[in-house]
Amino acid sequence: MDEDSRRGATKEDEYVDAMRRDLLANLPGLIGKAMRGYARFTTDHPPEDAKGFAAYQTGCRAALAHIHLLVKLAHWARPSGVQEMPPFDAEQLDRLGREAEIALRDDCADEG
Repeated sequence: MDEDSRRGATKEDEYVDAMRRDLLANLPGLIGKAMRGYARFTTDHPPEDAKGFAAYQTGCRAALAHIHLLVKLAHWARPSGVQEMPPFDAEQLDRLGREAEIALRDDCADEG
């Protein structure tokens, strides 16, 4: 490998490291914001008509997918020496998932 190639790889590695640091600094706030938005969204009663209810469920799934992708991004961005995500984020995400399932199940039972 020539000198220029080694320098390019080093600059690329530095860029990736800087991007990971920036992500790690910003992701907790973004994850929290997404989770609060999802919690607000699910506190509303879903529409009673089938089309509205389907749209509501689609919105819930989209919000959870967004949160899931942010958590995966945080997992990727963590320093290589860290083996696990902090339990706070995982526990909160699991709790929101359980609450969403219960809310959807209760809403379906109310309609039946």
